[in-house]
Amino acid sequence: MRVLLRGGPGDGQMVSAVGRAVVWRACLYEATPDFAQRQGCDLRVYRHRPDCCEARGRGAEDRCE
Repeated sequence: MRVLLRGGPGDGQMVSAVGRAVVWRACLYEATPDFAQRQGCDLRVYRHRPDCCEARGRGAEDRCE
C-alpha cells in the first residue's frame, strides 16, 4: 500500500508500507488515523517519530539523515 510521510526529512514522500511503521532512509515513521489526498488517491499518513532523531548512546549514526 502507498502511504504519505509527514514530518522529518521524508516529508511529502510517497512510499510503500505494510504494518504500523515504515523506515525511510534512517528515519522511523508510524501510522496515524489520518488520510491525505495525493494524485487522486487517499493515502494513509505516517508521521515522523519525535524521538527518531535523538541520539541513542551510539553516536551520530543514530541520527536521521
